[in-house]
Amino acid sequence: MITKTDLTWWLELERELDWQFATTYAEGAPHEYVVGGKTPGLSEEDVARAAHVIRTYGEPMKFLKSTRIYLVTPMGWKHWDMQGGTIEDESVTLINRGRVEHVYGVQNMPRTKSPCGTAYDGLATTWDRHHGMTVEEQQSAVDLIRSTFGDRLGRTLDVGCGTGLPVDLGLVEPVRYVGIDPSTAMLNALVMKHPAIAGVHPMTYSEAEQKHVLCGTIYDSVLAIGGSASHLAADTINSLRARSKRDALLMHFAAEAVPSTAGIDATVAAESLAMASSLAVRQVRIGRFIASVIPGTHGY
Repeated sequence: MITKTDLTWWLELERELDWQFATTYAEGAPHEYVVGGKTPGLSEEDVARAAHVIRTYGEPMKFLKSTRIYLVTPMGWKHWDMQGGTIEDESVTLINRGRVEHVYGVQNMPRTKSPCGTAYDGLATTWDRHHGMTVEEQQSAVDLIRSTFGDRLGRTLDVGCGTGLPVDLGLVEPVRYVGIDPSTAMLNALVMKHPAIAGVHPMTYSEAEQKHVLCGTIYDSVLAIGGSASHLAADTINSLRARSKRDALLMHFAAEAVPSTAGIDATVAAESLAMASSLAVRQVRIGRFIASVIPGTHGY
């Protein structure tokens, strides 16, 4: 789990390292780098740890057509690792840094900066491998989603989207997918896998409604899977229904299930599940979750 202690460690270590200038890119993209196991005072494990820090506390930026996560430091540098997609520790060999004022290409990347921290932030870089839905839960969820919405989800709103499981599973194209989540780190993981996303909103669903960031958009499909529905206040469920042309699929943690974080309010979760149960036209158990299919308030 990555915490602010890891961030402090990296910012302090940056000042002590012997950064090497990348002469090959001197004219087109000047930057410096350090290498695990070769730069004095920097082990291979340190490089992997630094990459997790960067992905957790950084933000997306563009290098020409490529989207990466960059951590801006108080010393005026931006740091990034060279690995695409999900971090595999053994594959991270070096960390780069360039000046903050050096910008390459149009900066049209998704914005993931959230004003608040969440209990999910420190788990985001390892979420897909260790904390998300199991393979069995994923397959059952896919079967339910396809039986509910058909093979094509169409334009999809995913509330509490995390790292973008519906896109990972091929249920929806990135360009038709809009995710809402208050965790910058989780959205960073999503954007690194799927940079051409239709939209991300770094906030809770309630905030999204209050700020009108979704405008009056009605989606073909509305999801809140993998336990995300347990964070929804009961009185927001009807507004979710009003966002869907078809149905809404909500997945709450079952009462006896143990979430990966301590960030769920038990009272809110219980009231939300009770509301979903009262509206559901279909409800099934999927591993740790209770999945409720709720009819939208819009027809085709």
